[in-house]
Amino acid sequence: MAYEFKCKDIGMDCGFDVKADSVDELIPVIQAHAKNAHNINEITPELFGKVKAAIKQD
Repeated sequence: MAYEFKCKDIGMDCGFDVKADSVDELIPVIQAHAKNAHNINEITPELFGKVKAAIKQD
C-alpha cells in the first residue's frame, strides 16, 4: 500500500505531491520540502497534525 501527501491538501498554493510505502518514509521528505520550498524551519504540533491528517492511503 502507498501513502500520499499533497501540499494543496493543507491549504498551500503548491503542487508538491509525494508518495511512499509508509508514513515514516513520507515525514522526512515533507519536512525537507517545508524547509526548502516554504522556509518552514520548525514543524509545529498544529502543522504536524494537519500534515498527518492530509496523508492519504491508497
